[in-house]
Amino acid sequence: MQFRKSKMQEELYRFMTKFGEQIAKLYDGDDFWANEQFVGNSPIMIAVSEMYDYGVLGIPTGDLLPGSRLDGIHAQIEMFFRGIDTPQMRVYLDTNYTAPPPLAMLTVQIAVARMVLDGGHRYNAEAVEYEIENDDDAYLTLAEVALLAKIDERSVRNAANPKLSDPLKTEQIGKRSLVSREEARRWLTGRKGYIPTKECEGNVAQHQPEFNKKLNEKMVAIIEQESQKAGISFEEYLEKIIVSTDEGTDK
Repeated sequence: MQFRKSKMQEELYRFMTKFGEQIAKLYDGDDFWANEQFVGNSPIMIAVSEMYDYGVLGIPTGDLLPGSRLDGIHAQIEMFFRGIDTPQMRVYLDTNYTAPPPLAMLTVQIAVARMVLDGGHRYNAEAVEYEIENDDDAYLTLAEVALLAKIDERSVRNAANPKLSDPLKTEQIGKRSLVSREEARRWLTGRKGYIPTKECEGNVAQHQPEFNKKLNEKMVAIIEQESQKAGISFEEYLEKIIVSTDEGTDK
């Protein structure tokens, strides 16, 4: 499934605004939680956008680096979305006409899958769910492989058929058939929808705030708007501007 970053952000923004209204009722009507500016600049909006850059586009950013562990705000968000994706929470949300943000939830799942694929580690609570030892969570589920390949899980299961000439090899871990990160990398290489993770020198990620320090607020807002329309990250769009300017200068 392919989707634009801007669409995911809009969906998440609507959800957080409605969810904020529900939280405000628990705080005696304080509308701070539903304030548009607060929601737009909230840690969850920023962090999920980072997870899109890393998971969907393969761009290391912030604390999301190959070989690291899902932690901090990113781990909190992953647990938050797993928490709202339960029958009890859905009943609460439905009574208030609020639907969970599927694209944001999908974004987080893809980022977690790429973290494991890149030699990193899940948040410990996630490892327990998959019946994987915390010190040996170098496996992906078939669903995660499907997310990275941008195909449905049934296609991945078919590809794991041992009768094929070159099947996706799985291992039985606990009660589940999982794929080692090495095998997942091998199989994903060459898949049409798969985007390999971009390299970052010295594990120093390209991070949007670095650009904010050198550009005025108006220019940052314009670049953010145009990058969302193009469905690419802030950094990628800015790089395209710089490259096109250099090429124009050389002519």
